[in-house]
Amino acid sequence: MTTPLLQVSDLQFAWPSQPLLLDIPAFSLETGERLFLKGPSGSGKTTLLGLLGGVHQPQQGAISLLGQSLRQLSSLRRDRFRADHTGYLFQQFNLLPYLSVLDNVTLPCRFSALRRERALRQQPDLNSAAEHLLRELGLSDATLHQRSAGALSIGQQQRVAAARALIGSPELVIADEPTSALDADSRDAFLKLLFDECEQMGSSLLFVSHDTSLATRFDRALSLAELNRASKPETL
Repeated sequence: MTTPLLQVSDLQFAWPSQPLLLDIPAFSLETGERLFLKGPSGSGKTTLLGLLGGVHQPQQGAISLLGQSLRQLSSLRRDRFRADHTGYLFQQFNLLPYLSVLDNVTLPCRFSALRRERALRQQPDLNSAAEHLLRELGLSDATLHQRSAGALSIGQQQRVAAARALIGSPELVIADEPTSALDADSRDAFLKLLFDECEQMGSSLLFVSHDTSLATRFDRALSLAELNRASKPETL
C-alpha cells in the first residue's frame, strides 16, 4: 500500500482566544489524485490551506507532504519546502500587476531551485518553459506574454495564475475557488486545461470550491464540514 502524497491526522487548530476552528481526525490525498473539497465561506478552508502549506502550525496533530512532517521543519524550511513542492492557484489570482506575464509565471522558479531545475529539464530556459505552459493553457499570443499582468482580462489572468502554479511540476497543486469569476463555458474549458496539465505533470490537485456542480468531474469529493468535527455536518 502506497503512502498518500498528503496526509493529515488528529489535526486541531484555533486562533488565539477563539473557539476551536478545525478538528479533523483524518484526511489524505493520493499521488495523481484530483480531489474536490467543498469549502464555503466561514468553514475554515483558508486556514486549512494555510496549514497544509505550512504557513500556520496546528496546536495538535500531524501534517505530512511527501512523507515529510511539516511540524518537524523550522519556519524557514517550511517556506522552502512549500516553494519546492506546492503550486497555489488563488481565487483572486494574486498576480503582480507591475510584472510581465512571463515574469509572473516564472516567479516560483526564482524562489525554488528545485522547480527551476525541473522546468529547465524540459525547456532551454525559464521563459521558454513559461511560454510552453501559456500555450498549453490557451494563451499562444506572444505579444501578450510581454504585457503587464494588470492589463489582462479576468480569464487571461486566471490562465497566467495557473501557469505560475504549474511551472516546475510541483507535486501538489492547490486551487482555491479559481473559477468563481468565470461563466460556465469558460469554467469548463479552464477545468479541462487544468486537469490535462496536472495529469501530464503527475501533480495531485486539491480543488477547493463552494460550487458542488463541479464535484462529479473529480476523482473524489469531500465536504470540509463533514471532515471537520468542529463544525456541523452538511450534505455535499
